[in-house]
Amino acid sequence: MRRGPALACLLLLVAVAVLIPRVSSSAAGGGPGAGPPAAARSASSPGYAFSSTVGGKPLRWPCEPVRWTVNLAGAPRGALAVLRSAVAQVAAASGTEWSYVGPTTTRPTSAVLPRTAQEVYPPVVLGWTDASSDLLRGQPSEVLAITRTTWAGVRRPDGSGNAALRTAVVAFDRTEDLPLRGPVSWETVALHELGHALGLAHVDDPRQLMADVMPADVSVLQPGDRAGLARVGPRAGCPRLPS
Repeated sequence: MRRGPALACLLLLVAVAVLIPRVSSSAAGGGPGAGPPAAARSASSPGYAFSSTVGGKPLRWPCEPVRWTVNLAGAPRGALAVLRSAVAQVAAASGTEWSYVGPTTTRPTSAVLPRTAQEVYPPVVLGWTDASSDLLRGQPSEVLAITRTTWAGVRRPDGSGNAALRTAVVAFDRTEDLPLRGPVSWETVALHELGHALGLAHVDDPRQLMADVMPADVSVLQPGDRAGLARVGPRAGCPRLPS
């Protein structure tokens, strides 16, 4: 029997929501072509989990700058400074480099994400919106934000493969009245969503910012969050995509 060729693929990961701490259940929104990947939890460090794995390795970004942009329409005053701070914290914890490419008028919807492999992928789009975005439409009122990511790579018939995250979109719910900083703030929500953008999943530990329900008394990345971010950064090696 002849071994089949490697199969190129592009997959939209399931959208992941973060909730305010008045409920105890999680919510996840799918989308066209999206399917819920099983989170890969670390047995030795339950404070973090990966959104998905390929070839036994967590999906990560290539070792190149992560380009990002913001749509400030509907955002609270001071939002850009908060996002810059959150990006800087996540970049420091993960060892990734982020490059702000300026503001955008692109709305945070699933239309941002390509459905086929690209030579150049769009930057990560962050923005405040409402149920007019398909990412927030139909979500419970407790949902503060949704992140959806795109990865590209190959999966071979024997189950091996290699892939990397390529872009993401983050939709913050502009109808929520949150402080800019502190516990359950736009900054902590941004830290959580950027964790998803880098490949982290929700965790069962309610003390971590990557818990599905936002901790009521946490305002900075916790040990599990930092450990997970280190595992999806360049210190863990550079995922290589086939040319």
